[in-house]
Amino acid sequence: MDTRALETGSLFVALRGGDRDGHSFLDEAARRGAGALLVERGRTLPALPAVEVDDTLAALGDLARHHLGRMRAANPLGCVAIGGAVGKTSTKELTAAAVRALFGETLATPGNLNNLIGVPMTVFTLTERHRAAVLECGTNRRGEIARLARIVEPDVAVVLNVDIEHSEGLGSLEEIADEEAALFATARRTAVACADERLVMERVPRGVSLVTFGAAPDADVCVAGRAPGAGAPARTRVTLALDARLVAADAPRRVELALALAGAAAARNAAAAVAAAAALRARPLSAHELAAMARALERVAPVAGRLQVRAIGDLVLIDDTYNANPRSVRAALEAARESAASSAGARLIVALGDMLELGELAPAMHGEAVAEVLRLAPAAFVAVGPAMGAAASAATPAAGIDHASRRRTAVHLVPDSATAAELIRGLARAGDVILVKGSRGIRMERIIDALEGRFGSRTQD
Repeated sequence: MDTRALETGSLFVALRGGDRDGHSFLDEAARRGAGALLVERGRTLPALPAVEVDDTLAALGDLARHHLGRMRAANPLGCVAIGGAVGKTSTKELTAAAVRALFGETLATPGNLNNLIGVPMTVFTLTERHRAAVLECGTNRRGEIARLARIVEPDVAVVLNVDIEHSEGLGSLEEIADEEAALFATARRTAVACADERLVMERVPRGVSLVTFGAAPDADVCVAGRAPGAGAPARTRVTLALDARLVAADAPRRVELALALAGAAAARNAAAAVAAAAALRARPLSAHELAAMARALERVAPVAGRLQVRAIGDLVLIDDTYNANPRSVRAALEAARESAASSAGARLIVALGDMLELGELAPAMHGEAVAEVLRLAPAAFVAVGPAMGAAASAATPAAGIDHASRRRTAVHLVPDSATAAELIRGLARAGDVILVKGSRGIRMERIIDALEGRFGSRTQD
C-alpha cells in the first residue's frame, strides 16, 4: 500500500512487489498516522499495533473476503465477477450500468484494478449503501484467478473468452483456458459463458446454472444484428435476442441498442452484460426493466484507450493504446475496417506496436498480426518496435514504399513510438481514419499526443 495515500487511523499493509518492499516504509506509515500494521513475521516494527502473518498479500485477500461477507450478511448484495482474455474492462462498465438499472447503487471496479491487490482494495470500499458489486478479475500468472474467486465468491461468474495472453506466465491456450475458467469454481448461483467459445463452454462445471451469450443463434442472449455507425462519435446499432426464460411473458424478447462503442466485440460485451444482469436478477425481466437496462447501456462511454473512437480535428482516431494481445488486435483491426468503410473516401492508417509478455509465441503471434493488417490493405502500416518490425519485414519485400502488389500499402518500420509519432504526424491528413494500438510498455499514446499537437483535439461527445 502507498503511504502517500494513507489516511489517519488506517491499517497499513506491507506488500512486496517488484523491487519495492512495503516493510521499508513502516516508519513512514507510522509518521503519517497509520493506526495499525499488517506485516510479515519477524520484522522490526515501530511502536504501533501489528498483526504478523506469513503472507501479507494472502492476508489482504482474507480481509477483503471477510469484509464482503459482512456486507452480504447486513444487506442484500449481489456480486458479479468478470474474467476473460479480452474485453473485461468494457464489459465491466456495461454490466455495472445494467446492474445499476435493476438494483440501484452498484460498486464497480475502478479502472482496471483487477489483480490480487486491486480486487481487495475495491472490495474494501463496499458500504451498506451498495446493493450490488461488479468486479473485474484479471491474471498474468497461474493460480491468480482461483485466488480471486475465493475472495469474491461471486453470485454470477462471467468468463468472456479465452485467447493467447500473458503466455510467459500462463502457458498454452489450454492452460490459459483452465486459468480463466477457475472463476466458475466459487460461483454461488450462475455461470455466464460465451456460447461461441468452445474452451470456455467445456469448462463450465456440471450442475451449475448457466446463461450464455454470443453470436450463436442458441445463445440465451444472442447478438441478432449489428450495424456500425459512421464518423466520430458514432453509434453502433445492436439487436439482442433474449431466450424466453429470461423475460416475462408480456415483455419483448428483443432489445434494441445504440451503443457508443465500436466493433463487433462491443456488441458481444453488451450481450454479456445483459446476460450477467439477468442472471443476477434471477427472475424473468419485465418490459420496464429491459427498457431501463437499454437506456443505461446506451449511456456507457468508451473506456479511455480501449477502442475509443474520437475526433482529432478532421481525423477519426481509434485509440486502443491501453494494451494489446492477438485477439484484441484482431478486434481493433475489424473496428478500424468498419470505421474506414463507413466514411466515403477515408484513408486508413494502422500504427501497431509490439505485443508484450507472449514468450516463445511472440514471433508467430506478431507474424499473424502483420498478416491481418496486410489483408486489411490500409493506406499505410506503421510497425512499431522490434517484434512487430521483424514480422513486418519478413512479410513484405520492402518497407517505406507503396508496394506494386494489390495491397498497395506503404509499410514503415520504426524502432519505437517516439519515432512513430513524428512519422505519423507527417503522414496524416484530413479525413484519415487512424488506428493506434500496442502494449502498455510501447507507449503508443505518444502518437496520439503528436496528432493532437498538429490537428488539435476534439474529444468524443
